[in-house]
Amino acid sequence: MEQCLKSRGVHSDDLWRRKLRCQCGHAFAKTRWHSKSRDFTTYTYKCYDQTRTGTISARLKNGLSIEGVCHSPLVQDWKIHTMAQKVLHAVFDDPEGTLKNAAAVLGLGAAGVEQAEVLRDKTIIEERLKKEQGRYETLLDMRMNNEIPREVFSRKQQEVEKKIAELEQQMMQYGDVKPATEADVSGKLENLRRLMGQPPVPEDGEFSEEDIDKYVFGVRVYEDRFEWLLNLSPEARGELDDAGSPVYFTKLTVTPDDERAWFRMHPQWSKSNKYAELEAWIFI
Repeated sequence: MEQCLKSRGVHSDDLWRRKLRCQCGHAFAKTRWHSKSRDFTTYTYKCYDQTRTGTISARLKNGLSIEGVCHSPLVQDWKIHTMAQKVLHAVFDDPEGTLKNAAAVLGLGAAGVEQAEVLRDKTIIEERLKKEQGRYETLLDMRMNNEIPREVFSRKQQEVEKKIAELEQQMMQYGDVKPATEADVSGKLENLRRLMGQPPVPEDGEFSEEDIDKYVFGVRVYEDRFEWLLNLSPEARGELDDAGSPVYFTKLTVTPDDERAWFRMHPQWSKSNKYAELEAWIFI
């Protein structure tokens, strides 16, 4: 039985429910997409917040406001599987090239690497939280000095306490993520060298779900891209909250041709008539 933690992923037997995290901080719900036969069903993943509000397209169709609604797209299972193969092959197919590129990126040191977008998001939430906590302290001082009546204080207090609770809940999504230090950066290069020493490219050319579970901390879903956070120490399994200090490595595009090729290898999947380019940013 799985346990759902909407702001910190889920404990689930399903790989992508554990690995996917929305830009708004929520985990993803898994829903039935299509049944090709009695024995085979495809699925899609949707931000948990959208199970409450509805998706952007559904709200627009019904003439409802989309203010405050999460803009992350639905993620069909075939899309994330196709991306996973291209991301891991991009890293493992050419060990020498990967190490050369990593050395160029990581050789700049902590000051030169591009930190994950999630760190900027975390900083924004931290600043908003400090601001609300400051407002709360100001309210207390004003009440103690009889500068505002009790009923006004009570109303304002409830508003600020609610906002603080919401921001503290949002902060939980970031786990232990923090800016990379010089030690982090040098350690990443060493871990990558060790990993490339025995490149785990499968004989049949396809990485299994077990492989993906080992080499991917998680995938953060944005409206216009997917950020893949890789695990360079796969012997220590982990999820997105364990990613530590991810730094940008490279990005790639999954093309409609990639998607068609994946379907040819997996004829049991229902073919899509909505092929589209998918942008994957890789962090290590």
